[in-house]
Amino acid sequence: MLTSILAPVVDGAQQRGSRWIWLLAALHTLGNMVSAAAVGAVLSLAAVALRARGHDSTVWGSWLAALIALLYLPRQLGWTRLPRLLQSHCQVPREWAYDYPRWVTALLFGLGLGSGLYTRILVPTFYLVLLWPFVSPGFTFGLLLWIAYGLARSLNVWLLALTTPSGDPFPYAARFLKALARSATMMNRAHAMLLGVAAVWLLVAVGHV
Repeated sequence: MLTSILAPVVDGAQQRGSRWIWLLAALHTLGNMVSAAAVGAVLSLAAVALRARGHDSTVWGSWLAALIALLYLPRQLGWTRLPRLLQSHCQVPREWAYDYPRWVTALLFGLGLGSGLYTRILVPTFYLVLLWPFVSPGFTFGLLLWIAYGLARSLNVWLLALTTPSGDPFPYAARFLKALARSATMMNRAHAMLLGVAAVWLLVAVGHV
């Protein structure tokens, strides 16, 4: 996916290829943020509608999010392989990388991946992001979190764009992905810490409602 987005469109001009890398990364980020904002808006509107009908989602949303955080905490610490992540079996079509111009591909991949619903779910913290609009007050906080989530999803593309040597990005991208795979244990522990902090914060917040 990364190499499909960032492969420079060159006509023999190395400088032009470099400019295209930045453009493709920017379009990918735009697609991510638009897609994430759309999902965040839908979820936040649903939460607002529930509250307008007298069904405050803050309490049950907090309890559910805390339960999910505690349930998946041992898994992220490496103590067990259960429970399994509830998976999305949707995948962004790889044909987009070949059927459309590079700039269209970058934008489409961003739109497809930005919500996190059209690709594999790798970490349980995503479930907390889904529940956040029902936990946070009002419409704005849920929407802003989802926009930030969409931006964060594209950071790996920017890191690759910043560090890829001039020329063909494919060999470097392969090494980059292997380096990410080697850091999986550290990332799992980081997500475990997030789950633990979120569980404590949510339980304390529920206790004060």
